[in-house]
Amino acid sequence: MRTRSLVLLATVVALAAIVRAQQRAPAPALVRAGRVLDVRSGVYRADQGIWIDGGRIKQIGAFDAVRAAAPRDVAMIDLGRAAVMPGLIDCHTHLLDAMDPAISPQDNLLLTLTKDGPAKRALLGAAMAREMIDAGFTTVRNVGHSGIDGDVALRDAIRAGWLPGPRITASGRKIAPLGGQALQVQHGVAQAIIDQEFLAVSSPPEGRRAVLENLRVGADAIKVVADDWPRVIGEDTLKAIVDEAHRVGVRVAAHATTKLGIQAALDAGVDSIEHGDEATDAQFKAMHDKGIFLVPTLWPRELLPITRALAARPDVGTLVEGYLASERTKLERATKAGVRIAFGSDMWFGYGEKTRGQATRLVLEALATFGMPPLDALRAATVDAAALLNVGDAVGALEATKYADLIAVDGDPLANLRDLQNVKFVMKGGAVVRDELHAR
Repeated sequence: MRTRSLVLLATVVALAAIVRAQQRAPAPALVRAGRVLDVRSGVYRADQGIWIDGGRIKQIGAFDAVRAAAPRDVAMIDLGRAAVMPGLIDCHTHLLDAMDPAISPQDNLLLTLTKDGPAKRALLGAAMAREMIDAGFTTVRNVGHSGIDGDVALRDAIRAGWLPGPRITASGRKIAPLGGQALQVQHGVAQAIIDQEFLAVSSPPEGRRAVLENLRVGADAIKVVADDWPRVIGEDTLKAIVDEAHRVGVRVAAHATTKLGIQAALDAGVDSIEHGDEATDAQFKAMHDKGIFLVPTLWPRELLPITRALAARPDVGTLVEGYLASERTKLERATKAGVRIAFGSDMWFGYGEKTRGQATRLVLEALATFGMPPLDALRAATVDAAALLNVGDAVGALEATKYADLIAVDGDPLANLRDLQNVKFVMKGGAVVRDELHAR
């Protein structure tokens, strides 16, 4: 027994040492980049040096000047002529899901909640996190569908260095109308299933309590489902949710697709409206005037979830074209109104031939097909996304004092977003996550 105890103690000590080693800041480094994209000005700056110390950018500028300021023995990383830019940000992720695009959302969610336990979903989240950072997404906001606080646990595991992944702004369980969201189950088992995924509310006190419960477990943000038609959270309840979160500086994202839900979210003063499908021009103007972001979640044709039932309909082609046209019009109207756009993929499906990161990049690249200029799309996934998440002092641009989160792209994403498929190098907090530029 004593021998077993000593072995266990030695194992714990060894694991603790490994975790501490993983948590240490990477060694200082000097990155040389032939082209650095300044996402604020929209221009490339030639022959740049990025001195990294303690995981953050200490100095960035002309290479010779930065080289002279950095220690003589600092390690050099030469990224050649690749386009270097900030790590990408996805403001609407569901990392603990990889559902079947061929079946309905209702059936998908029910199968996930009744068949996949917390352990399996945690392991799935770890895999999705790795795939996201490999694709160049160094920061994400997870907005629900992660079981009971699964995204909080995943965030903490990544922070501790237990596994690779992006920085996560976690929202805990979604706050939703009574009955949850997209769940059609009989009464006898409904509540047990709903509680695995949602905090259901129908009054201001319940709304405040739901916020406090998410804050208690460590949520960084709040996600509320303003509408799951025909159920819409009342304006007084939404206002209580927003007030309770804002009281401690926590931001609120609202799933809102109907005019009624969007208006309730606007009146409550949320920080972002996710989807916004039926938003009117007047509502877009109100979003601009109040500084509320739109996260439009625009899916390209190749990733549309065509269920088996929908695929069998003779008018499926017309339905798809109508959806794509309406989404393009939504983005055009929001942009015309001056609404600030932040990128969010809403990617919660599993595509066998694509990693989660590859699928997410396709959603970002598709912004160009929906009419957004490449620079605006890149800003939506960097500096503007960081502003929405309230982390602009740490990520979103390659500037002194910010984390050294950067990617290197073979091509010119400023001219063609599709070049983002050629991410060859990923660094997070000064640590190299992926490097195909120096592979032998």
